[in-house]
Amino acid sequence: MKILKPEPRKNAWIAILTVGLMAIFVGCHQGSMESDVSGTVSLDGKKIGPGTIVFSPATPGSKPATGSVESDGSYSLKTSRAAGLASGEYRVAVSIRQMPQNVQRGDRPPPGKLLIPEKYEDENTSGLKYQVTPGSNTINVELVSH
Repeated sequence: MKILKPEPRKNAWIAILTVGLMAIFVGCHQGSMESDVSGTVSLDGKKIGPGTIVFSPATPGSKPATGSVESDGSYSLKTSRAAGLASGEYRVAVSIRQMPQNVQRGDRPPPGKLLIPEKYEDENTSGLKYQVTPGSNTINVELVSH
């Protein structure tokens, strides 16, 4: 019976190919979502929520990122279904509304009372602009009632 020994040269090529493919996949995955953004939303110095926050890119080419503002004012962003967003300048919109009462299961609830100035619900009128850099970003969004 003859025992076959693996060829060292063949194994080296397989290892090189595997490492190369892994580098390509990791590079592609990080390409457009190289930034993470989280922080808090506050109104007149008090944390506020729940609600939603949207970071819209100031220049075309990037997707907007959205996040849920929790009741403690904290948020983190996602682009589509992926965590994070591309670096660049963003205009921000925030919506914080009172939760409607007595909503029956299966009913579509009406929007609750707005708890922040209306201008913040539109990124074009909010006046909120932030620069997102590669890596981890903490952006605390400070809203004022007047």
